[in-house]
Amino acid sequence: MSETHGEVLRKWLLETMADLEGSAPRQTVHQRFSELFRARLTPEDFKPRVGRPGGESAWRNNLDSLYDRLKREGVMESSTRGDPWKLAKGVHVRPPVTPPQGAIDEEDLFRDFKPQNSSDYVARVQGRVLQKSRAHGGLLNAYSEAVGADGWQPRTTVWPRDLELRRADQVWLAEVKIVYNGNAMHAVRAVLAQLFTYRHFHYGLETRPGLLGVFNEPVGAALEELLDSFEIAVVWREGRSWGASPRAVKAGLLPGSR
Repeated sequence: MSETHGEVLRKWLLETMADLEGSAPRQTVHQRFSELFRARLTPEDFKPRVGRPGGESAWRNNLDSLYDRLKREGVMESSTRGDPWKLAKGVHVRPPVTPPQGAIDEEDLFRDFKPQNSSDYVARVQGRVLQKSRAHGGLLNAYSEAVGADGWQPRTTVWPRDLELRRADQVWLAEVKIVYNGNAMHAVRAVLAQLFTYRHFHYGLETRPGLLGVFNEPVGAALEELLDSFEIAVVWREGRSWGASPRAVKAGLLPGSR
């Protein structure tokens, strides 16, 4: 199979830009493109491009070349090195209807990585910043502020973890997830994997935190039950208010329940 080029790559890049509301730094565009369309790329797209620094994949090089061409065509705004990529004024593109395929950049980060101990893991993670979507940041901030009003101390500077909550002698580790296009199963799987991974590598046996998943919408009774079977509390956004599983309510993690 050959590399992805032409109208297909053009369509995917423009849909990625629309999904990012028309403007984003190059790194963010590449990440979101990967999340949305990685599963459709060919094996040739992932081969290192000869002459590119760091063995950059062919698809990334092709995306950069396409961006330069779209600037010449007036589809993308002119820019200099380091400027965000922007759709030109008057260019309207529908966002993709395909749900994202997961936190691809994070999966890339740990490809062929088998840590021998927790320090290996932390060193690897700290070597690269994983971009988060605006929706993710908005939900994280909204929940942090809401639960903070109930006496919890929210800590969001615990990267790569999303959020740590402390109140008295209680500690909870929270992962925030956006449900895209109703695909709650994907978001729940990600929460399960990340919570147990981060708890294992970032906490000792004597300081094991409770586990919490925070979603932008209800995930449904079956998935809520699945998370509860792993002793994971669940909180979700309901319009301007919040909903929560019985485990979360009992722990005081539902904003306004104190």
